Amino acid sequence: MDSVLTLELTGSQKELLLEGLRYVRSSRKLGFRDPLAPPDEQREQDIHTAESLITRINSLSASK
Repeated sequence: MDSVLTLELTGSQKELLLEGLRYVRSSRKLGFRDPLAPPDEQREQDIHTAESLITRINSLSASK
């Protein structure tokens, strides 16, 4: 089971965190890959995790 981490962030800290997550997501999506290579499961997992975190952070801050 994963441990839970609770953070209190200011608005600017939240925006910086989201900017970093969007950068990571874009970096993974746009990273050079051999088009004939099989799917990269780690890459897909990283993209999914970043998207999930972005959605969670946005939804938590919208509910406050």
